[in-house]
Amino acid sequence: MVESQTQAPVNTDTLLSIGQAIIRLRDEFPDISISKIRFLETNGLVTPARTASGYRKFSLVNVERLRYILRMQRDYFLPLKVIREHIDAMDRGLEPPAVTSVTPTPPKSLMSADTLQASTQEKVIRLTFAELCEHAQIDTSLGQQMVDFGLVRSDSKGYFGNASLRSAQQAAVLHSYGLEPRHLKTVASSAAREVDLFSPILKSASSGKNSASPAQLEELTLHLANGILGLHENIVRALVEQMS
Repeated sequence: MVESQTQAPVNTDTLLSIGQAIIRLRDEFPDISISKIRFLETNGLVTPARTASGYRKFSLVNVERLRYILRMQRDYFLPLKVIREHIDAMDRGLEPPAVTSVTPTPPKSLMSADTLQASTQEKVIRLTFAELCEHAQIDTSLGQQMVDFGLVRSDSKGYFGNASLRSAQQAAVLHSYGLEPRHLKTVASSAAREVDLFSPILKSASSGKNSASPAQLEELTLHLANGILGLHENIVRALVEQMS
């Protein structure tokens, strides 16, 4: 898997020169050259670090990204535009597309995760609206209704995360029984009120001299959310039992 690139202070002891990067790639790509790498850099497909003198320095992640790009060109004749889309998807946490496919997909662990505990351990992804609809197996009209009624929410950049994908999948199941997104608006409103119940506890824990660490806050959030979810589930079960 190709990992996303991150910029860090240049440490020449851990980074490679462009010549050293070529040596690592040459066994698989005999025709690799400095000009080829510079071309890929110019087109925004790889971003090596720079020393104070302006020399390019490549991390191992950079090298693996170059390897991926070159394989996609050589083996599948993909244009740079498509490869760039794949890399963008991978930078957002999606798995690289299968060799027989050009569509990035969410990690398998996400597709099978169904508990809040699992959601804190899975890889974070960011999906476009079209990707959300595709992987939730819903049409865009239904997806837009889910957005309009607050069942799924995008971030500030318009991407949808792990929880939104699971919500869309669950809402799609309910839709198959005749429950439209407009009917489920009360569920979204109820969830917002439930979060409001314990948000003051989190705010209090994160302030003051003895404020909790990020890890402690995450654990506290998990416990509170699981408690609310458990109570909610039991109340629903009790009401259903009264109906029978």
